[in-house]
Amino acid sequence: MKTYDIHQAAKYLCMSASHLGQLARCKRIKAAKPGKRWVFLEKDLVEYLDALYSSGVNTPQQGCDEEDSSWHCTNVGTSGGLASRLQTVKEYNKLLARKTRSRHKSMKTT
Repeated sequence: MKTYDIHQAAKYLCMSASHLGQLARCKRIKAAKPGKRWVFLEKDLVEYLDALYSSGVNTPQQGCDEEDSSWHCTNVGTSGGLASRLQTVKEYNKLLARKTRSRHKSMKTT
């Protein structure tokens, strides 16, 4: 029985390795992770393609349901126009501003 790593399997299925990894995490394609890397059996890849043909789906671009996966996107942003970009610029400037020490005030009175 022939096995594939994620890059070989992605090439076999004509998709990106990151998308295939997402499908494996969501359990939409059979895969095993005996160590740190995904392993795919050729028969499971063929079954996945067969299922796509029988369902009439040409491009399997569906995402994971959050409850089915432990993977979550961390680069979520808010939509907005010019105001949100200006807010971001202000936040960056505040973070990148030069830190200065407060100077002691003179104790002399006039």
